[in-house]
Amino acid sequence: MEIVINFEDMKWAAIGPELIIMMTAFFILLSGLKKEMNKLSFLSGVALIGISVALIFTLTLWGEAPTIESGGNPRIFSGALINDRFSLAFNLIFLLMSLFVVFGSVRYPQENHENKAEYFSLLLMAIAGMMFLAKSGNLITIFMSLELFSIALYILCGFSAKHGTGKEGPHSKMELSWETLASQESTVKYLLTGAFSSAILVYGMALIYAGSGTTEISMIGLLIQENPYTKNTLVYIGMGLMFCGLAFKISLVPFHSWTPDVYQGAPTPITGFMSVATKAAAFAVIIRIFFTAFPKLEPVWVPIMFGISILTMLIGNIAAIFQDDLKRMLAYSGVAHAGYLLIGIITNTQEGMASIIFYLAVYLFMNIGAFAVVFIMEGEGQEGNSINRFKGLAKKKPLLAVAMSLFMVSLAGFPPTAGFFGKLFVFYAAIKEGYILITVMAVIASIISVYFYLRVIVMMFFHEDENGLQPVIYKGMGALITVSCVMVIAIGLFPSFLMELARGAVPF
Repeated sequence: MEIVINFEDMKWAAIGPELIIMMTAFFILLSGLKKEMNKLSFLSGVALIGISVALIFTLTLWGEAPTIESGGNPRIFSGALINDRFSLAFNLIFLLMSLFVVFGSVRYPQENHENKAEYFSLLLMAIAGMMFLAKSGNLITIFMSLELFSIALYILCGFSAKHGTGKEGPHSKMELSWETLASQESTVKYLLTGAFSSAILVYGMALIYAGSGTTEISMIGLLIQENPYTKNTLVYIGMGLMFCGLAFKISLVPFHSWTPDVYQGAPTPITGFMSVATKAAAFAVIIRIFFTAFPKLEPVWVPIMFGISILTMLIGNIAAIFQDDLKRMLAYSGVAHAGYLLIGIITNTQEGMASIIFYLAVYLFMNIGAFAVVFIMEGEGQEGNSINRFKGLAKKKPLLAVAMSLFMVSLAGFPPTAGFFGKLFVFYAAIKEGYILITVMAVIASIISVYFYLRVIVMMFFHEDENGLQPVIYKGMGALITVSCVMVIAIGLFPSFLMELARGAVPF
C-alpha cells in the first residue's frame, strides 16, 4: 500500500497562531534555565507578547478564512485540521481569557519561586491544545489536542503559589497551608475524573471508527447520510460515550461533581481561565461532531441532551444558592450556563450554533470581570473567598462594587446587559425549532439564579464592613475589569454586530 502525502493543503499560515503560542511556550521554558531571565516580569512579558502576536495573527486570518457563504475548502493537512472562522472565533476566546492568567501573575507565581517558567509554559501549552482542538477535523487530532491542554491544566490546578518555593525536597519538614492542601486535592480530583473521561472518550472514538471505517468528522457525516450500514449499534454507542467524555469537560449533570472542589482549590487565575476556556473548547468539539458528523442521528441524541440540559440548568442554579464560597458559587453558575449552551446544540441549526458562539463571547467578558474582582478580594485560608468578604465593598471601593454588580446582573440575564442577549439568542433559536418546554425550563432556571447573583450585590451595598480590609486593585486586573465592563455594556446596547460575526463563523 502506497501512502501519498498531499503537500498542497499544508497551509502553515492557517496554524500560525498555534505555532506562535507553542514556540513562545518553548522559549519561556528554556529561558527559565538562566537566572537572568528567570524573572517574573520577563517571563510574564514574553507570555503577553506571544499571546498578543497570536491574537493579531488570528485577526488577520479572519478575512481569508473560508465560510459557508463564501465557499472554499476548509480542510487542511489532509483533513486533520479545519481552517474556518469557527476555529478563529474560538482562538480569540482562548487568547483573551489567557490574559487573565498572565495579569494574575502578580500573585501566581511569586518572584521567589523556582517554577515560574513552567507556570507560563504550561499555560501556553494549554492554550495551544485548545486552539488545535477547535480546529480539529479528525477524531485522532481531537484526542491529542484534548490531552495536550488537559494534562497542562491538571498540573496548573495543583500549582499553589501560596506555599513552597520549588526548592523543597522530599524530606523537607513543613506545615502545608490550607491553600496548598486544597490545591493538591483539586489537581487529584481533576486528574482522576479527567483520566476517566478521556478513557470513555477514546473508547467511544474507537467504536465510531469500527462502525464507520473512518476517523474524519466530515466523512463520518457523509457516510451516515449515504450509507445505511453506518447507522449501526457501534456508532450509536460510540456517539454516546464520546458525549459522556466531553460532558465531563463542560460539567454537565451528572458529570459535574468535580467542578466546585477543583474551582475552589485551584489558583484563582487558573479557575477563571478554566471557567471559560475549557467550556469553550469542549463545546467547539461537540459542535463539530454533532453538527457535522451526526446531524442525521438527531432523533437519537436530541432527547438525551434535552433531559441533561434541563437537569444541568436546574441543579446548577439550585446548588449555587447554598454556596458561601464565591468560587464555588461561580462554579455551580458555570454548570448552569453549560445547560443553557447545550440548548443551542439541541436545535441542530446554524442559528443555534451562532447563538452558542455569541453566548461564549459574552460569557468570556462576564467571567473575566467577575473572577478579576474575586482575585482582588481574595484572602488567606478557607474563608479567603467567602461572600462575607464583600460586605461593605461599596463604601470602600464603589467603582469595584459597581463593576461586580454589573457582572452579576449580566450573568443573571437582566436587560440591557450582554448576558440578557446571550440567553435571548439561544432561547430564540430553540423556540424557532419548536422547543418550547426547554425554553420555559431555562427561564425558570434563570429566575432561580437571580437569588444568588443579587445576594452578592446585597452584601456589597447593604451590609456593613466587618473585616476592615482595604483591597488592592492591581493595574492588570483593573484594566481587565474596565474592558469587561465596557464590553458587557456595549454588547448589551449593540448585540446585532457580534451576532452577525457569530453567524459568519458557523462551522461547515
